[in-house]
Parts: sequence; structure tokens; C-alpha cells
Amino acid sequence: MSEELNRTEIQSILREIDEGNCFREAPRAVLAGALDGECESPKCPLDPHRNEMEKHIQKNYRRLRTQLPGCDGKCTTYGCPNMIVMRCWLGIRDDIL
Repeated sequence: MSEELNRTEIQSILREIDEGNCFREAPRAVLAGALDGECESPKCPLDPHRNEMEKHIQKNYRRLRTQLPGCDGKCTTYGCPNMIVMRCWLGIRDDIL
């Protein structure tokens, strides 16, 4: 089945199945293997940061919402690219830590 899907489609399906982010930079063959059940979905090394940011944002959403246009504060499921996650993390990590 995965031969017919592009990389983004595979990532979207894996995200729905696993209810979280898979490692977007993983090779397409690895993502396809995870979809076909040949291996586990590769986990993103930024997931611990996403979890911490989501907790912080949810706790402080009223204060932070103007700084996060277009973001619902659901860092573990929103699907931001890794570069955006890092930029966000660097912006609020001092508040979290």
C-alpha cells in the first residue's frame, strides 16, 4: 500500500495511527516500513520538548496565545516542522525550566 503514497501522506497516516509525531526526517523507506508493519514508527527526538511545551502552553495559554498565532498549543499533535518546534522551544524554554 505504501508504494502509492508520498512521504507526506505516509507521515499523516502514521501520525493518526500513533496519535503523535513520527520522525519526519526518517528516510521514506523507514516510514513506509512502519506503515506496512515491518518496523515501529520512528520517534522524533524532539518529542520530550513538545511534551514540555504543550504542558507549559496549556497552563499559560491565556498569556501566550497572542505569541502563538495559528497554534492551538497542542505541540504533540499540531504537526509543526522540527525547525518551528526548536524556535518555539528556544523562545519559551527559560519560562519552562
